[in-house]
Amino acid sequence: MEIKIRGVDPVIVKKIDELAKAHHMSRNQYLKRCLSKYAIVPDVAELDSKYANLVHVLVERLEQANDVIETNNILLEKLNDKTDL
Repeated sequence: MEIKIRGVDPVIVKKIDELAKAHHMSRNQYLKRCLSKYAIVPDVAELDSKYANLVHVLVERLEQANDVIETNNILLEKLNDKTDL
C-alpha cells in the first residue's frame, strides 16, 4: 500500500534523510519503521499499564503473604516455648 504526503517542509525532509542515513536506511525504509513504531505506541502503552497493574497486585499479595508468614513464625515460637517447659 502506498501513502503520499504532500507539502512537507524541506528542512524536515532533510532531517529525515539525515536520520535515515545515520541508520543506514533509505528514506522510505526509515519512514516505514517510524510509522510502524508510531502505530503500535497505544498498544505498548496499554501493555505497559497492564504490566504496572500486575506488578502492583503482586506486591500487595507478597506483602500479605509476608504478614501471614510473620504471624505464623510468632505463633510457632510461642508454641515452641510452651513445649520447652
